[in-house]
Amino acid sequence: MPKKKNDYFGEREEQAVIDLINAESWEEKSRIYKKYLEKPFRVMKESILRRWPIHMGAYEMNEVENDAESHLVENINRFNPDMITKSGKKTKAYSYCQTIIRNYYRDHSKKTHKDKKINLPYHDYSDDVENSNDLKYEIENDRNSENVPALIQCVINEMEETIERGGLNQNELIVGEAVINIFKFWDLLFMENSPQGRYEKNVTNKFQKNKVLLYLKEYTRLSTKEIRDALNIYKTLYFVVKEDFLSDDN
Repeated sequence: MPKKKNDYFGEREEQAVIDLINAESWEEKSRIYKKYLEKPFRVMKESILRRWPIHMGAYEMNEVENDAESHLVENINRFNPDMITKSGKKTKAYSYCQTIIRNYYRDHSKKTHKDKKINLPYHDYSDDVENSNDLKYEIENDRNSENVPALIQCVINEMEETIERGGLNQNELIVGEAVINIFKFWDLLFMENSPQGRYEKNVTNKFQKNKVLLYLKEYTRLSTKEIRDALNIYKTLYFVVKEDFLSDDN
């Protein structure tokens, strides 16, 4: 049986990837992504996951697919259209993007399968862990930690400009406002990162990832799926802003 021809990622999309990489502003990157790449990337991540089923762990399929797309956007700037393959031809963005997504799914499958084998229900032994001095630690500041506030402010500025420009649906607007509030009032929402959290026993020193989702659900009154779908545009924005910020910093 002849191999099915790819009918959703052609020369137009190949050029769009290059244009996205070379675009100098968030507005231009966003326009290219929305117009040319959002739909092909959605088809790609869905078709790959259904072709090669993986271990999902405690994650929903939609969540894993969206995370894979975010991972692709974060790494797309590494694509080199002038690289020559073993066959002597120039590498294609289609193949590069597929490889990035497949590798993400593979790593996700390995990690969640390993977690399933070694992790026990936390509530069965949480008291022993939290009261053990041997298992307590302090996280040292990263050498680039002083740049984090500046990066967060850049993300806030871009999110506010994106919201002001319009074109978002109601869920995206509400979730965007909630995420901006999280960035602006991080120290109040996550006291474990504050001096008070380090010394007072009633404030946990563990970063609780589910706090973010809990806050978003309380603020927006949306379902988990609605929140994750609405976050997609801001995930893309974040990775683009982060890439530009780190490039300028270097």
